[in-house]
Amino acid sequence: MTDPSAQTRMKALVVSRLLLGDIKDWKTFQRERETAGKITNRHAARSVSSQIGRTYRDLSAETRKFIANNFLACDDENLARLCDSIEVGIGLYLRLDEFETAFFSLADQVKRRVPFYAHVSISTYGLQFEYPEHHFICDLEAGFEGLKETRQRIRELPASETALKAKRDDVASLVGREKFISRSMVSASFSLVEAFLSGLFFTAINRSTLGALRCDEALLRYAQNKESAPLKDRIDRIVKFASGGRSDSRSEPFKSFMDVGKRYRDAIHHTTPFERKDIEAGQRLLALYEIKPDVALLCTILAFDSVLKISNWLYGDEDSSAIAANCKELLEKVMTYSVDEGFAEPS
Repeated sequence: MTDPSAQTRMKALVVSRLLLGDIKDWKTFQRERETAGKITNRHAARSVSSQIGRTYRDLSAETRKFIANNFLACDDENLARLCDSIEVGIGLYLRLDEFETAFFSLADQVKRRVPFYAHVSISTYGLQFEYPEHHFICDLEAGFEGLKETRQRIRELPASETALKAKRDDVASLVGREKFISRSMVSASFSLVEAFLSGLFFTAINRSTLGALRCDEALLRYAQNKESAPLKDRIDRIVKFASGGRSDSRSEPFKSFMDVGKRYRDAIHHTTPFERKDIEAGQRLLALYEIKPDVALLCTILAFDSVLKISNWLYGDEDSSAIAANCKELLEKVMTYSVDEGFAEPS
């Protein structure tokens, strides 16, 4: 006779392995889910689990620990239902609140680390969370690693002028790549700060709190009506609120981020040889041509400093959120590299 609980338990184990990132591809997931649906008793379930190189007991213990650390009120039936909802080749992708409504709640310690507007992503890469800040931090990390590798390849070029001329195409390609990565890092550094601020305003409107601070009516009105105001104004409003009025956009690192970085960001996104009210004719072109590794690294450092300063005011422990923890980790690497390379503030 078929034992429904054995099928449910085995489906729960299959989807738990998927959440752990322990299933290598969709073909394997589909095969194991189909096998779980044919389980007739617990003995068969133990036999199937042994085929993947784990004892039933060890596999159960590992998945139970993962579930306990990441979810609330989650039992085998919940997991089996999730297993049946996963679309092979696509996975499952839902906004965090929609996922909790459809399946079960995430643990509080997990939700403290990601923004409430994050999306839950389940694939063969495991359980992941997506939100704009994460993507821009990843962009900056990829840019940083690419910049280091490109600069190393430039160093390895021959020193003599004759040999360099013979490798003119290689030199042009590497220099062009260095400039491309530098522009990309400047752009991503501003995108990170923009996304972070927008996320705070969105959180304020929907939760009426930012960290331990309750939002006042003035901030809520601003968030509702002026969240697309000029960047400097938005920084000023958030910094004043988060710091309790002790700092504003004229305080560091926000002042340097705007004074130094905005010139280069505007040169990338609003390139023009024309005069503008804040610049002379041709100045944006000159700024665009000046964007090199020192500019890219400085903008990255100032962006991370700005996010971390606000995070620390609002949440206290910098490592309490994934955004702050990831910014802090990458900031240390960028700072160390900048010092080792002897970069000063760009002229």
